[in-house]
Amino acid sequence: MAYEQLEVDAASAEAQALVTHKGLFRVKRLQFGVSTAPGIFENLMDTRLAGIAGVFPYFDNILIVAESEEELANKLREVLRRFEEDGLRVRRDKCIFNAKKVEFFGYSIDEEEIQPTEEKVRCIHETPRPKSRL
Repeated sequence: MAYEQLEVDAASAEAQALVTHKGLFRVKRLQFGVSTAPGIFENLMDTRLAGIAGVFPYFDNILIVAESEEELANKLREVLRRFEEDGLRVRRDKCIFNAKKVEFFGYSIDEEEIQPTEEKVRCIHETPRPKSRL
């Protein structure tokens, strides 16, 4: 997970310590299973990418939109520069670059419109009606 790249302070390392047959193991990074880890990572993304117009982070997914390829390249460079400052890496195989149309969390987005994907609409139509009243 992306948030496992985040280094933790001494107190957090102590709180996440693992007991093994070889003794206590203190972690150096935020671990999978920490209930607040996704929120911590989302806060970092929101804070670090604030101020870049057209950049929309959602946990470890980032949508970058621009009016031109040059503007898109500049925004991407700025995002990557900020990640580098924080020691964060990006998996290139999970990236989509220069797409004219993308699907992002159930929506199809292009330069003309944003609309729900057919799959999302189908799921809504196929959801059974509630059988009880609250």
